[in-house]
Amino acid sequence: MLTETVMNHVKKITHQKEGANKSQMIIRGCVDFFPFHRASLFSYSSLTGIGEGICACTRENTFSLEHVKENIHDIYPIHQAVIHNQPIYLTFQHAKSAIPAKYIKRFNIASLAIIPIIVKETVIGIVLVDPKKHNEPVTKNDLMMLSHYLKLAVSSTCNPDSPQYLLSKREVEVLQHLANGLGLKQMAPKMKVSEYTVRDHISSAIRKLGVTHRTEAVAVALRNKMII
Repeated sequence: MLTETVMNHVKKITHQKEGANKSQMIIRGCVDFFPFHRASLFSYSSLTGIGEGICACTRENTFSLEHVKENIHDIYPIHQAVIHNQPIYLTFQHAKSAIPAKYIKRFNIASLAIIPIIVKETVIGIVLVDPKKHNEPVTKNDLMMLSHYLKLAVSSTCNPDSPQYLLSKREVEVLQHLANGLGLKQMAPKMKVSEYTVRDHISSAIRKLGVTHRTEAVAVALRNKMII
């Protein structure tokens, strides 16, 4: 049973209009109300198997994970969590042997819990959480409660009659720029990235939305109130 404080946080997420802010509030709840010191949010496509970083937070700050992109099928425990729709806890030894070494080093990962985000019986994202104490195991109840919170928090942001998507902040941004009539050359300086990077964000959004070109992607985003 989630506490009244957690349920009030879910209500605040529901009333938040900005997609990027919703994502940050969802992930913030993982460390504010549960025994974890860091939480990371990723989108997931069952069509491609690709997981893409959206954002992460600790007690102190929130930061982007847009540089992280991996084929989940190549990371065995995360793939198992996804295909079985079940949370998985990894001890330090398991995490060290199963998670790519570059991430173990970059994020100083010890033990780790993997929580699939499930909407309409489909995994649309993944949350990775680090316990507050490396040598203290996460209980089954902790995982169940966090999984329940994530299901409520994500579902509260969704239109029940529409397909569900989990786009990164940059992907939403390029779709909004497209809706406003901007081209690659206009978007790049606004976003402070190269035209190639803008093109990559557009391609990623098109793929996640399951469409074939930019006009369709903008139409789907407008219809699902991702952009205005």
